[in-house]
Amino acid sequence: MKKPKAKILFLIAVLLELIGNFLISYTEGFTVLLPSVVCFLIYSLSAVFFGFSLKEINLGIAYAVWSGVGIVFLAIVSVFWFRLPLTIPDIIGLVMITIGVVGMDLFGAAEE
Repeated sequence: MKKPKAKILFLIAVLLELIGNFLISYTEGFTVLLPSVVCFLIYSLSAVFFGFSLKEINLGIAYAVWSGVGIVFLAIVSVFWFRLPLTIPDIIGLVMITIGVVGMDLFGAAEE
């Protein structure tokens, strides 16, 4: 069974990764110093929290959730913040990713 501490560490890791992914567009290819440094620090902290959470959470499940949440969140942010369109195939893909991540989390590998 997952300990609450591991879940909190994982949640922090995911939130930091989402912030880093959002801010990366402001680095202009890592040519703007302040956003680049902030992104590096946020990604580094995210990796640290992710690593700590893996003491209790299955790596495959954690990485699937981490990736899936990031993809879906940033697609939604891109629509509202950056005014980028989503096509029907994009939406279908995002729904499939969401179903897959939820399925892995609910019915995935047994915890040790």
